[in-house]
Amino acid sequence: MRRGLHLIIYIASVLVWPMLCTGCGEEASSSAKECFRTLRVERQDITLKRDFAAKIESEQNIYIRPQVSGRLMKIYVQEGAHVKKGQPLFVIDQAPYIAAVDAAKARVSTARAALAAAQLNLEGKEKLHGQKMVGESDLQRARHTAEEARAQVETAEAELATARTELGYTTISSPVDGVIGMVKHRVGDLVDPNGEPYLTLAADNSHIRAYGVLSEEALSELLRDFGSSSFDELLGKLPAVSLYTNWGEKLSVEGHIDAISPIVESQIGATYIRASFFNPAELFRNGSNGYLELPYVMHGVIVIPQEAVVDIHDKYLVFRVVDGKAVETEVTVMPYDDGQTFVVTGGLEPGDVIIAEGAGFVTDGMEVAEINNEKGGEPS
Repeated sequence: MRRGLHLIIYIASVLVWPMLCTGCGEEASSSAKECFRTLRVERQDITLKRDFAAKIESEQNIYIRPQVSGRLMKIYVQEGAHVKKGQPLFVIDQAPYIAAVDAAKARVSTARAALAAAQLNLEGKEKLHGQKMVGESDLQRARHTAEEARAQVETAEAELATARTELGYTTISSPVDGVIGMVKHRVGDLVDPNGEPYLTLAADNSHIRAYGVLSEEALSELLRDFGSSSFDELLGKLPAVSLYTNWGEKLSVEGHIDAISPIVESQIGATYIRASFFNPAELFRNGSNGYLELPYVMHGVIVIPQEAVVDIHDKYLVFRVVDGKAVETEVTVMPYDDGQTFVVTGGLEPGDVIIAEGAGFVTDGMEVAEINNEKGGEPS
């Protein structure tokens, strides 16, 4: 008997609750009005944030290739290791380059000996010419021989310098402080300056650049919103930006957009922006993906909750409450938002009262009663 009583009470509560809601807490009648939360719109300040997908590159991102050919004899570093600028990474077989240096030294010695002999001959000819014992033609031949010998010395010395430089190239050192990528070769491989692939990559991840894609429309909006007539002026007005990983972890240091490409890439129909960041903990590495967040503070605008808006084929409708009835009103909103509210750019005036929640259940001309009438953009 008690179970039956509980069931009757439950059914009665289900039937009575909608009637109470429909009557806004009063007894239902034939002229009952629908109850909706409302708000009185006012101007206020709001910070919107725009997100741009970004590709991360190290500020110094260097592909390491050999400058001379030969067998790879030594690999001094582990893949992924931190290295210092000037630290040896690889050694190419030095034997042929040492031999080339020795041969160049011998040619220098030979050329210098020939120059010394030519110089002595010239001095002798000059004395004899002074004594009128040789003619002018003999003196000129001696001078030409000495000049030619001097040129041979210069050529030999240049060849020696080249041989020493190429010998130096057999030891490949890190060009930056940074991190070494994966090594593409192994000891014993034949490497060549024109060969593929490169040996490895050295990247300094302490300073990074984030490249974001910006559509022509978005760029036009930025120029307008920040009151700029040129890219240079816009760069001077843009606020600091934040960088996030794709899983939402934020880089602890803010950065700045410091470049906007003047070229629209035909393949994507957009341009690129570049933001630079200090990356002390190396949260991002060369090749990472993430997104940039650009804040934009708007002052004295009308802000309404998205629950108050009905979107029908890119036509945004709200319902104003006028003399107890819902009046369908088309509004224009900013093309970007914070996911919870819209910034209204047309269709509403401060002081208007609108349905704040459940706008999709309202029809034009419906009689409505207000549960709350709050000011601003957040109904209670």
